[in-house]
Amino acid sequence: MEKRTLWVLMLVGALGLAFAADGEALYTRYCQACHQASGEGIPGTYPFIGGPIKNLASLDAGREFVIATTLFGLRGEMTQRGHTYDGVMPGYGQPMSDEEVAALLNWIVEQASWQRRNATTATAQPFTPEEVAEVRARNLTPDQVHELLVKVEALMHETNPAPGRQSP
Repeated sequence: MEKRTLWVLMLVGALGLAFAADGEALYTRYCQACHQASGEGIPGTYPFIGGPIKNLASLDAGREFVIATTLFGLRGEMTQRGHTYDGVMPGYGQPMSDEEVAALLNWIVEQASWQRRNATTATAQPFTPEEVAEVRARNLTPDQVHELLVKVEALMHETNPAPGRQSP
């Protein structure tokens, strides 16, 4: 009887690992077509995501924005690397669980090659399913997610002004 119990426990453990959220597979399935395998996107069409997500993940408001964008999508204008984007990103809150969203975002943050060259990137705590659940409960629209982006951009400019510009 003990031998059978051990085998059952091993099988359950192996199945648990097989069904664990795989951030890379989730990225390939939901993100790669637009943001590319490298995270570089397509300039003027789909933005670069690696470095920005790493930096946003170091700020509470940035974390909320990144999670909300993944869950609910984003609609509205943004500028990045000299390119203006004014499209719509779909949200993936329906097909992905809180665990999967956290795994996806953590995988993106871990991609060291995705940061800007010669730039320091802030460190951040891993995203958690509980954190994703809190943002999911807000049930935002893509336009409301854009409002979060505007607030985060203002916060980032305050804390890291452009050269020659004084922070308030």
